Amino acid sequence: MISAPSISRWAGPIIDVLLDYVGHVTLCSRLMEHLDSYSEWNVIKEKAALPRPLLQLCRLQVQRLAGSRRLKKLPLPGGLIRFLQHQEGPVDLC
Repeated sequence: MISAPSISRWAGPIIDVLLDYVGHVTLCSRLMEHLDSYSEWNVIKEKAALPRPLLQLCRLQVQRLAGSRRLKKLPLPGGLIRFLQHQEGPVDLC
């Protein structure tokens, strides 16, 4: 029903507002397919996605504050620098 053109114009903004006021919800596969077909509904898809882990958010914040070029110059162990730069391999923080 939501994929009908007459309904989809106003359904997207309503779903967007509803997701602002609820915790994490799992959207059904048919609704996810419908969201994929509308690029302007990417915000809804992002809101319904699982939240990022705290470790990832910390990594992004350090990158943002230090900058990618200055990251290599910080007095940190090599394993930690590789972790902050999203390089593959085991993380050795010592």
